Amino acid sequence: MTMDLCVKCRAELPPGALYCPACGKKQVPEKRKALKRANGTGTVYRLQGRRQRPWVAAKNRVVIGYYAKKTEALEALERLSGVDISERYNMTFAQVFDAWKQEHYQEIGPHGIESYEQAYKVFAPLYGRKFRELRTADFQAALDAHMGKSRSTVAKYKQLISQMSAWAMREELVTTNFASFAKLPERRKAEKEVFSASDIAKLQADDSEAARIALMLIYTGMRIGELFSLPRSAYYGTYVIGGEKTEAGRNRIIPIWPEGREHFAYFAYFSPPSGLLLSSYSGQKVAANYRKRDYYPLLDRLGIARKTPHATRHTYASMAVTAGIRPELLQKMLGHADYSTTANIYQHFDPHELVRAVENR
Repeated sequence: MTMDLCVKCRAELPPGALYCPACGKKQVPEKRKALKRANGTGTVYRLQGRRQRPWVAAKNRVVIGYYAKKTEALEALERLSGVDISERYNMTFAQVFDAWKQEHYQEIGPHGIESYEQAYKVFAPLYGRKFRELRTADFQAALDAHMGKSRSTVAKYKQLISQMSAWAMREELVTTNFASFAKLPERRKAEKEVFSASDIAKLQADDSEAARIALMLIYTGMRIGELFSLPRSAYYGTYVIGGEKTEAGRNRIIPIWPEGREHFAYFAYFSPPSGLLLSSYSGQKVAANYRKRDYYPLLDRLGIARKTPHATRHTYASMAVTAGIRPELLQKMLGHADYSTTANIYQHFDPHELVRAVENR
């Protein structure tokens, strides 16, 4: 039988002895107590249960953060050495915004700054609240008051509070970006605008060069940038070869509807073979300038409701549906890389077409 020996003097110990009868040494080692932190420097403690971040760092009864390791919590306290915890960790929403923008505004331009300043006004009810006490419900309540605005506008508001929260996490004011959980308005799918038959008739009757270009877009489905960058040499009478944006869209064969061929022929007649097809146009030769200075004034003058130039492309797709052109062919004509994009366009129908479909079944 093996006898237990004293951990110090190696004398034999009676069974179950806690102390050595020879030297008095305690045989069960005592756990070393953690050194007590100095007053005012904070404390670190562990929460019960299974948690990803069980270690808590606190100072002056204010929780600084939650950490996976004790060393991380201690390091957080060390970084606050000499910092007035009540002043730092009681920063209000307004104070966090002021501190955040000092950094962020150096990286953006005047337009971006103006956008954030407008977004900041939305959260006026939160200005005086302690930022570390704000939760998703607080941010959501502020956003809900503006849900009547477009999704992109509300998204900008959320972007501000999300970035402020990220800054607060970096500075260890908060441990969670609650703003990121706020919800935006539901996406509302806008009805695609198209030119009606009467709109097209007005453009045909006008016979101006600006109207001719609008009709060229309608009768080819080309993007405005594609038409304005089309070389004269890419015109072949009944079709053109051009396109941009995607691999599927570049250098594609684009048939010209018979109604639009005279307008292509008009510009081709006056343009030099080595130049652009629209180089003879007497108006704005840059697509963006044409849109602003020629296209919209044209619609206003003819009494046509304003539509973006992209509406000409939707008009072409709508006409293709009515004409019975197969979706896979339309995909080639429009230069869509993804068939689902073309299929989505096919969801636009003329109401009269739908009525005729049930009447002539």
